[in-house]
Amino acid sequence: MTETRFNEEILPLHADMFRVAVSLLGNREEAQDVVQNAMVKLWTIKEKLEGVRSLKAYCYGMVRNACLTRISQMRSTEPVDDMTIEADRSTPHKIVEARDSLRILKKAIDTMPAEQSEVMKLSAYAGMSNSEIAELTGLSDTNVRALLSRGRKKLKILFSKI
Repeated sequence: MTETRFNEEILPLHADMFRVAVSLLGNREEAQDVVQNAMVKLWTIKEKLEGVRSLKAYCYGMVRNACLTRISQMRSTEPVDDMTIEADRSTPHKIVEARDSLRILKKAIDTMPAEQSEVMKLSAYAGMSNSEIAELTGLSDTNVRALLSRGRKKLKILFSKI
């Protein structure tokens, strides 16, 4: 892979890779480190990327695996930080309400089975399509849709009780 092709095909994926990392890690600084390390590794192996069928899925998979490794390392040492809230900041009440909702949402997603939790995070936080999630996780499109549907139903029930 040439430098020009790398710049045209890999570098534009940086923002999406970052969203995947943030959704899995819940910490912007850790996510930035993971993505930066992934970009360096991709640059180092750029000649080997010629045979890769889907560069996007390969990059997301690399970030996902690095995040899972980082999570297993962090689990015993430090808690995951709250994500930044993109809320209407017109009143303190709305800010507090948005933070509480986000905290409840994150806890609910974390209590779901591992595959369902990962699919929900990739869909909600990273904004990935069902086919992208299927390609990244190795699940079928049908399975991804079913996991998302069940997860959303659980969240709907949870929030209707609140």
